Amino acid sequence: MKDVKSHIILIEQATKEWLQPDNADLKQAIERTVEEGLFSFEDIKFQIRSLKQKVDQGQISEWAKRAQLSEQVNAKGRKVLCLHAGNLPLVGFQDALGCVLSGANYYGKLSSKDPYLLASYLKILRAFEVENLKEYSTELSDFSDLNADKVLFAGSKESVDVVKERLVTLNAVTGSTDYIIRTAKFSMAYLENEDPQTLRDMIESVFRYGGKGCRSVAVIVSPYTLSKVKCHFTDYVEEFWLKNPQHQKPTPKLAYQFAYNKAINRDQAWLDDFLIQATDEFPSDDFTLHWVQGDVSTLKALKAKFGEAVQTVYSSGNPIEGTSTEWLSTAQSPNLWWQPDGIEVISSIIKK
Repeated sequence: MKDVKSHIILIEQATKEWLQPDNADLKQAIERTVEEGLFSFEDIKFQIRSLKQKVDQGQISEWAKRAQLSEQVNAKGRKVLCLHAGNLPLVGFQDALGCVLSGANYYGKLSSKDPYLLASYLKILRAFEVENLKEYSTELSDFSDLNADKVLFAGSKESVDVVKERLVTLNAVTGSTDYIIRTAKFSMAYLENEDPQTLRDMIESVFRYGGKGCRSVAVIVSPYTLSKVKCHFTDYVEEFWLKNPQHQKPTPKLAYQFAYNKAINRDQAWLDDFLIQATDEFPSDDFTLHWVQGDVSTLKALKAKFGEAVQTVYSSGNPIEGTSTEWLSTAQSPNLWWQPDGIEVISSIIKK
């Protein structure tokens, strides 16, 4: 591999090239993804636009700087198997980028739910002769006898043991393989303002990608009642949700929940297969938002109650004392170096 500084510059150049509007491979990947109904064009466009903005801001070199990458601090020669999730378009991009930046030998198991978009990025890295890009495939069996030094995995807590057993069976890992596992399910937000931009940020944080991402807000705590902001959710549904059929999923379980809420006189809003309800219960179902009227102490209590299931806490106003928070406006467009489950990707790969 080239010296670390040249390596970082090469990856930055390749990534910028990948994000160019005339990239035929990326265009084809987008078209196939939409044609097969994997993700909506709007969601893909949003993700790519966000990534391009971060890359154009110089965040690749900044991330490398923050991780203190150097000739002395890197993961050269280490074999890292990235098991990429597929719940969002390009959700595996950060792991892939962090791995190749670190200097580790990248092996990527692509999700069958998102097989084209990330592959188009890896293809251009190979074209730029990024030497530590080793192998990628949608078949886990292609990594038999890899004996990986580290495994990066993002998914449900329930699937962790199954994945580990499969890796052992394939000899893809050894007894000393280090697992870097992220399993958070959803995020929370504290909404203290109701100005138009804040409300727009709130809507985006809830509905983008159908609310499926771990950064997607599933619980909102606010001094305001649900009734006061219902109309803003309805406006969004009319403007965006109904125009994107990929977002509409049959959810009979939610219909039963809606009927139950109605029977107990719980405040709620049914938004074309998305249920918003006034409850502080754990949000275990997809396509739901739980609205809790309360203050900062209510938010902290719920975060403690939900534990490791919470990815991020967002604030629409001032940072919340005693709680790590991010701005609500960044919910679906984080910096490249954001830390899923509090884990710094590059540093975790470098760490012995």
